Amino acid sequence: MLKTHQREIPYIGIFKTAAGEEFIGKVLEETMLSYSVKNPLCMVATQNGFQFAPFIMMADPELAINVPKPVITAIPAPKLQEQYEQAISPIQLLKK
Repeated sequence: MLKTHQREIPYIGIFKTAAGEEFIGKVLEETMLSYSVKNPLCMVATQNGFQFAPFIMMADPELAINVPKPVITAIPAPKLQEQYEQAISPIQLLKK
């Protein structure tokens, strides 16, 4: 079944590539062939638990990446979306 309904742009989405890599990012544009995604981040395990890291380490963080379809997409859980928005925000809030 071909789904033609698109979400309202921009939105935050989760992507899983054919290679099994998962990342979260802000979708700026969606065409029939690809997504334009800004601030793509993946989760990495550290000594302090899971943290966000750049999905493509050497890419310019100010530019969007092109993600060709088909990929699996999902909407993040509210808590994950909030953590992502805090990670990409230039305003850093102090933890209580």
